Amino acid sequence: MLEMTSLLSLNILIFSPIAAAIITASPMFGTNPIYIRRFSKSFLTIHFLYSLLFVAFYNFSSESFYDEITVSGNSWLSKLGINAAFGADGFTILLCMFTSLIFLLTLIISKTMIRTKHKMYYTLMHLLLCTTLGIFCAKDMFVFLLFWQAELIPMYLLISQWGSNNSKNSAMKYVLYNFIGSIFISLSMVALYYYGYHSNGTLSSSIDFLRIYQADNIFPLLLQKLIFWCLFIGFALKLPIIPIHTYYVSLIGESVTPVSIVTSSILINTAAYGIIRFNLDLFPELFSQYAPIIMIIGVINIIWASLSAFKQKDIAKFSSYINITYMGLFLLGLSSLNKSGFDGAIFIIFSNIFIASALSLFIGLLYQTFKTKSLYEIKALGKFAPNFMLLGYLIIFAVIGVPLTIGFAGDFLVFAGSFSADFQNALLPKICSFTALLSVIFLASCSLNLFNQVFSGFDNSDKKYHDISGHRLTVLFILCFCIILFGIFPNSIMNLYNNVTEMLVEILRV
Repeated sequence: MLEMTSLLSLNILIFSPIAAAIITASPMFGTNPIYIRRFSKSFLTIHFLYSLLFVAFYNFSSESFYDEITVSGNSWLSKLGINAAFGADGFTILLCMFTSLIFLLTLIISKTMIRTKHKMYYTLMHLLLCTTLGIFCAKDMFVFLLFWQAELIPMYLLISQWGSNNSKNSAMKYVLYNFIGSIFISLSMVALYYYGYHSNGTLSSSIDFLRIYQADNIFPLLLQKLIFWCLFIGFALKLPIIPIHTYYVSLIGESVTPVSIVTSSILINTAAYGIIRFNLDLFPELFSQYAPIIMIIGVINIIWASLSAFKQKDIAKFSSYINITYMGLFLLGLSSLNKSGFDGAIFIIFSNIFIASALSLFIGLLYQTFKTKSLYEIKALGKFAPNFMLLGYLIIFAVIGVPLTIGFAGDFLVFAGSFSADFQNALLPKICSFTALLSVIFLASCSLNLFNQVFSGFDNSDKKYHDISGHRLTVLFILCFCIILFGIFPNSIMNLYNNVTEMLVEILRV
């Protein structure tokens, strides 16, 4: 086991996609889309299998994996205390493995959805994978920020070059909103850097050595609060939360399906990860103090998204409001400040990965079939496509949290945690939980009604549609299989990040 563990390197996991991007962009394959696709899918298959080894050899009792890039035997920018260090606990390892899997499935489905600029597209996807893994694994604030901002470059090009006619506008909005968020995060990290110097007596931007308590008397309480909310706003812009969500809705509606899958299932979770690693982990006292406000923000997200989804007639934008609802549930669970809430919040992240991927792919395939995203024009598909209908209903059952699907465990834990939250105002968490539950039930009824129309509605036209098959059926089946597998065995995920949630609870008790 030790020999195998020594072969596992986070540096290889994170930076090998750059090598794949260079090979893809080189003249080696020319402009032949077949060779480019085959190489990219082969690389992602190996990359996913490599990420599986990290899970297989993970030590449940400690943080098993740590790597650092050194220059001539010294830490990167050592005089400034900045280290190119990467680490992984159970939570991070799972995020990396599922990220690799989703990128692999996305490249497989890209075969029929990406028709132009293949070399550029697959190169950018490899670079995006690298930046995403860097965000999840970075153990240094400024390295985290470097990957956070680097992600904007491939995303802007992926959105603008392969989306609809209005995709360039959506891409610019995405960059502007996230750049503004990066400014808030950057200012906060500079302040944390200063804090670390005065608390430790040495320059260091390592996340592990930064945890702010009011008793330290290094920062005035007002400045601590300002840093906390700057970080929260910076991450919330990508999460997104109401009312700064409009760019995200248009982004999902205008992007090509593979980009929409990655955005809704992976990139949105980088913001959730940031809130856990920075707001909760580094500011435990302030997070406890502001938990009621964060809970209210989460409930507002759920209510607003549910009502907006009810009025939405564009099926792609409908799915974006489902994602926003899930992020509201994430905030609801995280603000509960107890083990059940934390377990549920993190499980929501993983359930969103598969549900959002499956839903985005399903909608993309609907668009390929009907050439429209209008709910008025999508009817009676179940009559011609029974496989499509079966998997579609399975996805919507997961969306509404039916037992034995991956959507149930996270929802149940979140509401169990929020109902039992111990706030000074004992009535607030009960009201928030009950209101959120009613909103989720309302969204569930809307979703069932929508899918019933798509598959069972009356269509008097003479058009006939083909059922999904081949690689499209395979990818959708894999996602649905994961939805059922982790719904039946949620502990297979929870056991891996259990030590993380226990640590978060202990931090709050200090």
